[in-house]
Amino acid sequence: MSEKKIVIIGGGQASCQVATSLRQKKFTGDISILSSESYLPYQRPPLSKKYLSGELAAERLYLKPEKFYEEQNINIILDSYVEEIDRKNSQLIFSKDKNHISFDYDNLVIATGTEPRLMPTDNSDMEGVHYLRSISDVEKIKSSLKDSKNMVIIGGGYIGLEVAAVSKTLGLNVTVIEMASRILERVTSPTISSFYNSFHESKGVKILTSTSVKGINGDKRVSSVETSSGTIDADIVIVGIGVLPCQSLAEDSGIAVDNGIIVDEFCKTSDDNIFSAGDCTLHPSTFYNKNIRLESVHNAIEQGKTVASSIIGEKIAYNQIPWFWSDQYELKLQIAGLNNDYDHHIIRGNIDENSFSVFYFKSGYMIASDCINSAQEHMMSRKFISEKTKINFDSLQNKEIPIKEVM
Repeated sequence: MSEKKIVIIGGGQASCQVATSLRQKKFTGDISILSSESYLPYQRPPLSKKYLSGELAAERLYLKPEKFYEEQNINIILDSYVEEIDRKNSQLIFSKDKNHISFDYDNLVIATGTEPRLMPTDNSDMEGVHYLRSISDVEKIKSSLKDSKNMVIIGGGYIGLEVAAVSKTLGLNVTVIEMASRILERVTSPTISSFYNSFHESKGVKILTSTSVKGINGDKRVSSVETSSGTIDADIVIVGIGVLPCQSLAEDSGIAVDNGIIVDEFCKTSDDNIFSAGDCTLHPSTFYNKNIRLESVHNAIEQGKTVASSIIGEKIAYNQIPWFWSDQYELKLQIAGLNNDYDHHIIRGNIDENSFSVFYFKSGYMIASDCINSAQEHMMSRKFISEKTKINFDSLQNKEIPIKEVM
């Protein structure tokens, strides 16, 4: 085991967690991380919030300082682009500084994350049109913001709304365009969608739902966005229409994929020597009795731990209730579970006071929750969901009864 060579592709949360957990478990073999970016592995959630607003420096995004990797004897190769996985010879082919290099591995970990879904329109790559997925993306956005007054955000998901909140605070005119009938339609309930729609509009953000983008106008730089509701002036456009799993490396090498790299409960791919972790994986969920792909820090961390355990021979299955969060203005939304197919929901607290929770049930059991400025209720709901606790609905609705006493 101490002689094994582990190679990890990716520079995000899952990648860092695999390497960290291996050392914590006293693994003494070689560990190398290959990242296509110029930065040490970093956290992405602050990109659309405090990093965009200028509250955080890039170094504060780093998951670990450079000294950590040196002390732990973890080899990090930045600005490296993996071109091929040669499974037959257990080798990677990657390029760095215009050189093509082969790299042997005993176990390979694919933690490539996701990439933005691109706009299917012409001129989507003109100056002033941006996607947001990396530090470099945000640096370009910051540069564009200096000369911008009117921002159009295409997509009413978490990223789009977080950018809207920051940009409105910075003084821009902000319009959000959403093709669906409500914002956040893919990820939450009508109650939460309606609340956030009203809150953003109260801050001066214009939200257009059931609206499609017909084109992006401009010469060298964007000047407006053509929509099914008319033309909207824009000197900066942020596209946030979802992401796709970075699975082409795995797929090209013959590893099974299906809207994500398919892994088992131990994060092993269809190749016994290759594992995968994070946003790029499609993994089995015992709780929801189906395969799911998650885009969350929690999932990346826990799958990273699972991969490390699997590599050293510990059989610890990944079985977690997913949770997420989103910060917009003074609102912290904390989400537990997946509310797909709920048949009943309960609202606890006062929506008008911006502190409330929505709990979702199926066949009498809580399966998910959305908690706004209600941290204790979020933590308890995660416990209720995972333990399949029987809940007294009347008590849950009564804010005067402590959340711990609703069982």
